[in-house]
Amino acid sequence: MPGLNSVMDSSLSALFAAQAGMATTGHNIANANTPGYSRQSVHFAARRPDILPYGAIGRGVEVEGIRRIQDDFLLNNLRVQKARMESYSAVDSALYEVEAILGSVDNDHLGNALNNFFNSWNALAQPPINNTLKQDVVSSAISLVTDFHSINDSLDDLEANIENNIQSEIQNLNRLLEGVANMNGQIMAAESNGESANDLRDQRDLLITKVSEIAEVSVLERDDGTKDVILAGRTMVARDTVTKFQSTYVDTDDGYKMSIVTQGYHQEVSLSPGKLEGLLSSRDVHIKDVRDRLDSLASNVIEQVNSLHVQGRTSYSSGQTFFSGDSMHTIEVNPALDNNPNLVATGTTTAEGDNSIALAIADLANVGVGGPDAQSVGDEYRSMLTVVASKRNSYEFMVENQQNVVGSLETKMASVSGVSLDEEGANMVRYQNSYNAAAKIISTVQSMYDTLMNMV
Repeated sequence: MPGLNSVMDSSLSALFAAQAGMATTGHNIANANTPGYSRQSVHFAARRPDILPYGAIGRGVEVEGIRRIQDDFLLNNLRVQKARMESYSAVDSALYEVEAILGSVDNDHLGNALNNFFNSWNALAQPPINNTLKQDVVSSAISLVTDFHSINDSLDDLEANIENNIQSEIQNLNRLLEGVANMNGQIMAAESNGESANDLRDQRDLLITKVSEIAEVSVLERDDGTKDVILAGRTMVARDTVTKFQSTYVDTDDGYKMSIVTQGYHQEVSLSPGKLEGLLSSRDVHIKDVRDRLDSLASNVIEQVNSLHVQGRTSYSSGQTFFSGDSMHTIEVNPALDNNPNLVATGTTTAEGDNSIALAIADLANVGVGGPDAQSVGDEYRSMLTVVASKRNSYEFMVENQQNVVGSLETKMASVSGVSLDEEGANMVRYQNSYNAAAKIISTVQSMYDTLMNMV
């Protein structure tokens, strides 16, 4: 038959269980605003009872463990969606800068410069030909060249800024991977006794989530509690060892690849979606496409204007090229024309009123050269603006959509792993009542002991 010692033992177990519950509740409340923290719950189980002839008498409660509440499926999905959002955001930001460089509808400086250039030729072609307007042609050409150069310099600055961001993100990625490896080591040591290191696991998961924002990752958990981080098909973190990215990368026909060093040898890896991939594709795909289109535009202006102007004649010379160069970076006005605007040809002859060359060059704004399907200079420029605007709208939509997806997943994660102060407040009252009740039993048992001793 159980005695007072058994009752006291059961009551003490209830007291200790309430203390564990209260401590865990306090820990949850203290970390309600800690990034990456997963709420913890205490798991209780009834002790093995004493089996007596008339039945089983319970022996109290025991604390089986403290478990962190986490949904790995939701967390992994959140990481994937965050990686995509960061990739889209990086491209969207770059395209926004490109739009700012090219100008808006209300401030289309390159478009205005092109229009002013061709309009100056049209004004020069109007009879009777006014040779003083040749200076306007040269001045508008210089303004056009200046605008091309300014855009080229601005794109150079944008590319340099993106390059700085790339190098910064590579360093940040390596630092985070080192952090994960370090946390793996701490977790192995802390869990050597078989208990889960909940807070350390939270910190490691937060680091891995930050890694996934830079480049999408896969995670493999080992039996010893460590997690391998797999990036671009390669294991970058294995237990407490880390393979770092080099701050170099290569452009291949198969896509953009970064270089890692393993045992002294460089190996190429394909980039996964994330901020780093978004930065690289912004610079080497989207900005490159805009630059190529602008170079093509400048080249066409040079070739088409020159092809007509070299046919011209003036009383001073004949066959003069108007522009030099082959891109927006190298385009220049022929210095001879700048020094002497009278060298600007209006016709193929020196006959008074011959405006054939001036009209033909003015028509380049709206008429393509090289066949019925050839784009005019104006059409080519408008096509480029349309492409840039379309890409920006697409990425702006994708960013907004991804933000909604990420927000929805974060809400679900918060409902599973987040700390609810209302719920913890209710738990606090519950454990307090349990503690007071257990203390009351202990006090009663002590009184029964006193009674028993007085009977001796």
